[in-house]
Amino acid sequence: PMTQQQNERQVLVLGAGYTGLMAALRVARKGRRLGAKVTLVNPRDRFVERLRMHQIAAGEDLEHYSISELVADTGIELVYGCATAIAPKLQRVIIESDAGRRELEYDFLVYAIGSGADTQAVPGVNLHAFTLDTPESARKFAGRLSELRGGSEVTVCGNGLTGVEAAAEIAESFPTHKVTLLGRDEPGSKMGAKARNYLLSALDRLDRKSVV
Repeated sequence: PMTQQQNERQVLVLGAGYTGLMAALRVARKGRRLGAKVTLVNPRDRFVERLRMHQIAAGEDLEHYSISELVADTGIELVYGCATAIAPKLQRVIIESDAGRRELEYDFLVYAIGSGADTQAVPGVNLHAFTLDTPESARKFAGRLSELRGGSEVTVCGNGLTGVEAAAEIAESFPTHKVTLLGRDEPGSKMGAKARNYLLSALDRLDRKSVV
């Protein structure tokens, strides 16, 4: 006869950002009824608030959230490491970490590793630009900003919500710098009219300081 563990459906979640963490928690809450065991894979224990990396870039310290504490007493197994290969026919994922290499089996796979800035498409970006993908890269940018003299120019490439927030945060925190926001469309082009008008008026106010 099969044991209870063998009979459980294995739900493997790769990535513990907003999407992965919420998926793991919601499945785990229904785990007993669904007969599911949830395993969550992430490289580190700190929960990274990607939407707030611009605040770190401007020199702010964000509150530290521990993933292990967030999933405590939920039944979720937390595995530290990076997925390096997926074998869908075998329903297995290869995980690499400081502890070595291991394989995890799954019945259902949630792929939520997030996104990253492409630093290779434009020559020179990988050598001379900063990204806001991780707290580490955002802190490096913050250190560089604090070293610049007044009147220095800072260019933010991409005027989606992250780019707009980064440009505005930098302009507020470093009013002596000239901040240029580059993008294909008008900032907030996908917003509703009321929200877009508010955004543009805020950028107009900052323009009198530094944002152009």
